[in-house]
Amino acid sequence: MSLTLVSCSENKNSDKKNENTEIDSISNWIKQSKNVKNTQFKRENSLNKAFEATKRQKSDFVKNKLLSKIALVAFDLGNDELFRKVNLKALLLSTKLRDTFRIGDAHWNYGSYYTRKEIIDSAYFHYHEAYKKFKSIKNESYTAKMLYNMGYIEGLLKDYTGSEVSIFEAITIFKKLGKDLNLYQCYNYLGLIYYNLNEFNRAIYYHNKALEYLKNVKEKRLYKEGSLSNLGLVYQKLKDYEKAIESFEKALNNSNLKKRDINFYARLIDNIAYTKFLDGDTTNVVKELYKSLKIRDSVKNISGIVVNKLHLAELYALKQDTSKAIKLATEAHDLANKIENNRDKLKSLLLLSKIDNKKSNTYLKNYVHLNDSLQIEERKIRNKFTRIRFETDEYIKETEKLSQQKILISVGAFFTILILSFAYFLRVQRAKNKELIFEREQQKSNEEIFSLMLKQQSKLEEGRLKERHRISEDLHDGVLGKIFGTRIGLGFLKINGDEGAIKKHQFFIDELQTIEKEIRTISHELKNEILSSKKDFFKIIDNLIEQKSSLGNFEYKTFYDKEIHWDKINDAIKINLYRILQEALQNIIKYAHASNVEIEFKIKGNTLSLLIKDNGKGFDIFEKRKGIGIKNMKSRVRKLNGTFKINSTFNKGTVIFVSCPIQS
Repeated sequence: MSLTLVSCSENKNSDKKNENTEIDSISNWIKQSKNVKNTQFKRENSLNKAFEATKRQKSDFVKNKLLSKIALVAFDLGNDELFRKVNLKALLLSTKLRDTFRIGDAHWNYGSYYTRKEIIDSAYFHYHEAYKKFKSIKNESYTAKMLYNMGYIEGLLKDYTGSEVSIFEAITIFKKLGKDLNLYQCYNYLGLIYYNLNEFNRAIYYHNKALEYLKNVKEKRLYKEGSLSNLGLVYQKLKDYEKAIESFEKALNNSNLKKRDINFYARLIDNIAYTKFLDGDTTNVVKELYKSLKIRDSVKNISGIVVNKLHLAELYALKQDTSKAIKLATEAHDLANKIENNRDKLKSLLLLSKIDNKKSNTYLKNYVHLNDSLQIEERKIRNKFTRIRFETDEYIKETEKLSQQKILISVGAFFTILILSFAYFLRVQRAKNKELIFEREQQKSNEEIFSLMLKQQSKLEEGRLKERHRISEDLHDGVLGKIFGTRIGLGFLKINGDEGAIKKHQFFIDELQTIEKEIRTISHELKNEILSSKKDFFKIIDNLIEQKSSLGNFEYKTFYDKEIHWDKINDAIKINLYRILQEALQNIIKYAHASNVEIEFKIKGNTLSLLIKDNGKGFDIFEKRKGIGIKNMKSRVRKLNGTFKINSTFNKGTVIFVSCPIQS
């Protein structure tokens, strides 16, 4: 948000006394609207008067300057309706006057507005438009500030590579200008970036570097306490709990902290208590967490309440008070959902999947679904940011061409393109490396979740198996024994009566013997090895195939080798085979459009194999540009030291064969 306004050339008539008097009145109303001692109503009323008077000004230059000031104050007051109205007029008038600085200023205002509203793609667009304008007039200070703002937005969207580039570009300019406060903010944000990238030593380095620049800043506000809190979180991740608590307590030592920022005060109390809990020290932890929760509840800090309840849920889960833990985690999830805080929604779902055994699978599925959808949405917006940056580079290049001689343009353009190409190449390479690291971590997380699903299914099957064995034993040892005894007893009875009665007696004895055989057969079948836990993985596979067949509208056949004992096979094999089958079925739906699919699992000796066959469109397997899906399949098979084969014929279908050695 713009704080300093640069004057532009104005055509004034000094003899117009009435106009000057009205301008003085407008300035006075703006001053009153800024006075925090006045009520909100009085401040907004003064600002509305200033706006109405500004609209009557004849000089567009004067009007434009005043509109910029009024828009800024309206934003600070949180009067969204007035802000949008005034800032739009300021932007349109600035465009008409070709006042590049104030066009940039209006876009900056919009960027701040959309950041507050958490509409991050719009915020980035306007910061970027402001960046273009300030750069075109060589206003280095504001250009660097826009780079910082763009980096901040990119960080929110987890585009850490793009954020890192933007922040370092801003640092280069701020160092030249000697802007210590801005350098502090940049290095502090770099610390946050590397924290999110799990590069904790670099995070500590940049947070400490930020504190060095802060020493030269006169108005320190609560910057130092904020950095100490950030350092505490880094040490917490490193499991250096002693240093983490020390950093948090240093931040808490500020005697005015509670009065100046009660939300931050509550956060520090929560951080200290949670760090002690992680360190195994539960003394007074519950009391401190509830103290923080009470403060956050009193100021309606919903995000803080969510974090507190998640921490309390973890603590009660450790104490094996499962019902209380589930209640708190559920409340946290509902609140996070209410304010659309996806980060904490994911945390609450993952925690619930660990502590609520009855609904574990449901929570895990919801977690995976939300996580996948968020990644897709973030990727779309990151691509949009990339297009905006690219278009800006083109815009700046064209502007420079118009301001230089033809010969200089040709030479300059050549070197500019060369440098930009090299920089772009380096950036792309760096981005790819970062993305690969991120995908690897994400894959690891997904595999852990899938492993939990397998274990959950295995436990369910184990329970069912035990129950079958119990029923089998009860039938065999209890019911069968009693029937046998009854039949033998009846056999020894001497029945007096006519021949019909004796035959009827013998018929019932024979019928009891038949019932014994049937019960014995049922008992043996219940204990049959076919019903053992080796089928649990096949149930997960069946669920996947059934789901995909509904989406792809295809018929399917499955063959499962009865000799495969999944409970003895390594989870890594099961996870990778599941993902390979998932990718293959997705390709069948998306590209092959098959009507029939066959899936076969076999085991021969120490080798496990998977065959996937469809009657779809087929494709050219020798085409150079193969899809990422097949590459991923091959990569997974390589991890298993296995073999991957694929054969496809146009209009006849595709066959995928995977085999790997069994690892117990």
